[in-house]
Amino acid sequence: MCIDILIIEDDKELGDMLTYFLSTVENYSVFRHNSGENALNLVIEKTPRLILLDIQLPVHTGFEILTSLRDASILTPVIMMTANDSELSETNALVLGADDYIRKPIRANVLKERIKRLISPTVKLQEKLILSMKESQLLYQDITVHLLPSEFEILEILAQSDEPKSVHDLFFDIHGYEANADDKSIYMRLSSLRKKISKYFVGQELIKNKRSRGFYLTRDIEKQ
Repeated sequence: MCIDILIIEDDKELGDMLTYFLSTVENYSVFRHNSGENALNLVIEKTPRLILLDIQLPVHTGFEILTSLRDASILTPVIMMTANDSELSETNALVLGADDYIRKPIRANVLKERIKRLISPTVKLQEKLILSMKESQLLYQDITVHLLPSEFEILEILAQSDEPKSVHDLFFDIHGYEANADDKSIYMRLSSLRKKISKYFVGQELIKNKRSRGFYLTRDIEKQ
């Protein structure tokens, strides 16, 4: 079965290179779009298996497109592409729901491996996940996700909450006082946690962001 990949990129030279590599060398079915206009409708129409999404696009940015996809509960894996080497840009992409982030110039073999990871068979989460309090691990069947203390704190808070938690709520729950307006520590923790989980539960967005309300879990997690 041929796997469809959508490339949303306004740089013709890069788009041509990616199309040639993915379609000719890797045998994917590739279709392209060169701006942010009508991107959401195109994804709904074409239902690609994976999206390569540039950040700097005409009409709508890649961030805006990604937000519209996740708001519409479209969980198609997305790899963001950019020439920007800013850590904040990468953090924003991951917080908004990107599955991966790759900097230009793009190395074909690196891209190939990242695509393979994201389109491998998905894990269907039909049972509760277990949050091991003693070992700071997330457990599911034979999968063990080792968590940093900073990641564990956030997952524990979300597991206990019946409502979405804003970044400010999470900061207060962890530290006991209000965050400074320019504090990005919770965003960094969230992006690290979501990226780590996505490596194990491909295609399953365990932590989602509900606009204007905050972050929440899409699956039940039992603490042990």
